[in-house]
Amino acid sequence: MKLLSPIPQLTAPSLKDTVDFYVSVLDFTCNTLDEEWKIARIKKDKVTVELVHPQARFPYNSGEPFNAPVFTSGIYIHLDEGKGIDELWEKVKDKAEICFPVQDFDDGMREFGIYDNNGYLLQFGQEIPA
Repeated sequence: MKLLSPIPQLTAPSLKDTVDFYVSVLDFTCNTLDEEWKIARIKKDKVTVELVHPQARFPYNSGEPFNAPVFTSGIYIHLDEGKGIDELWEKVKDKAEICFPVQDFDDGMREFGIYDNNGYLLQFGQEIPA
């Protein structure tokens, strides 16, 4: 048995608005948008994300169906070699809320972080060439 790539599944109060964010800001493609089953699948290159509308089976602390992201960490997306991290930063920096700007870290990575339209942290990183 081999494990395959993980597919994050994020709750979203509006599937359409969330799909629109990922498509317009990050150039994802929407493969599935099913309002009846309350699920959407978006993909770019080797990254797939599932978006689901909150339903009764999801634990929440209030009577609201969605009041904050349930996921408490970030999704880290690793880019291949090249200057892609800086190009992506230039594309998204004025279209999304910034967590931290593009910068070099001591672990040999160049990274930045943004929040999607629901408040989920998306971090992008690329190895700094030696």
